[in-house]
Amino acid sequence: MHLIPYETFCAQCPGKVPLSDPIPITHKGKIIMFSGIVTDVSTYYRRRGLCDSFFRYQEWKDGLHNFDDHIIMSIHPCLFLRNSIQSHTAVERVISSLEKTNEVPYPSHNAILHAYLHFEALMCHDYNFSCAHCGHHPPIVIMDLHKKGVFKMAASDVKEPPPDFKGEVDMEDYWKSVEREILGRGFVKCNRDSPFVILPSYHQWAPWIGPQTRAIHIVANTEYAKVHVSNKSQDESDIDITEERLPNEVMNSKVNPIRKLCKQCKFDSKGSKMDLVLRLRAKMQTRSTYDKVFQKVWGASGEWRFVNMSCFWC
Repeated sequence: MHLIPYETFCAQCPGKVPLSDPIPITHKGKIIMFSGIVTDVSTYYRRRGLCDSFFRYQEWKDGLHNFDDHIIMSIHPCLFLRNSIQSHTAVERVISSLEKTNEVPYPSHNAILHAYLHFEALMCHDYNFSCAHCGHHPPIVIMDLHKKGVFKMAASDVKEPPPDFKGEVDMEDYWKSVEREILGRGFVKCNRDSPFVILPSYHQWAPWIGPQTRAIHIVANTEYAKVHVSNKSQDESDIDITEERLPNEVMNSKVNPIRKLCKQCKFDSKGSKMDLVLRLRAKMQTRSTYDKVFQKVWGASGEWRFVNMSCFWC
C-alpha cells in the first residue's frame, strides 16, 4: 500500500550522494489488477536538491508498473492487453469485460490505454513480422488508407519544413521520439505541456518498416512537395477524368453524408441516394468539381491519415 522508490543515492551525482526522505505524491493511487482494483495506494518520490533530479517508484520486480504515480498497472493485465491486441481485440473491450466480470468500475479507459503504452515503450521488442509467402522482401507492396487512424488537421496549421530539408527522414529517430512522448505522459498532467510532444510535420513524420525489410533507416517524405504543387487552370473540355475509385467511395457512403456533400459543393441535395450519386458523378467530369469532392471525401485539404501497407500476394 506504500510504494517508495528503492534508490537511496543519486545516480546522477558523482560519489554516494544521499537522496531525501520519501516525499508523498498521493494517497489515492490505484493498482489495476486482473482481478479488480486496489485503491488508496500511497506513492512517494525521493529527490536530490543540488542536481534537481527526482526518483519515483518503478520496480517491475514487484510485478507493478507505475504509469503516473496515480495509476499503477499490474504486469499481468499489461501482458493480457498485449495478447488481446495481437488477437485483434481492442483495449477498451478488454477493460469493459473486466469491469463486468469484477463488478467494479475501472479508471478511464483512455488512461489505462496510455498506461499500457507506457509499459510497452519501456520494453525491448524484436520485430520479426514478415509475409508468410514472400518473407521480408515482397515484390509488390500495396498502399491503402487506414481509416481507423485518422485525425483531422488543417494543412495551414502544419509548419513548412526547414529550407535545407531534402525530403529525407530518419525513421529510427522519429520512432524513438514517439517513445519519448509516450513515456512523457507519465510525468506531466497534460500532454500539451510535455516537452516531448510530437506535432504533425512534413520534415519529421515517418512510417515504420521492419529492419530486415528496409535497406537503410532513412526514408522519403515528399508530402510537402505534393501538397504545394501549383494547380494550373485547365479548360473543362480538355480534362479526361478516368478515376473510378472516388465515385465508388461516394456510392458506398450513406445517404445523409452524400446529401451533406452535395450541399457543401452547392449542388441540389434533393432526391434519393442514387439521384445524388448520379448528380455528383456527372458534375465530377470537371476538374474543379472533382477536386472539391475529392477534398471532402478523402480529406486531401488537410486530413492526416495513417497508411496501411500490405503484400500484394496477401
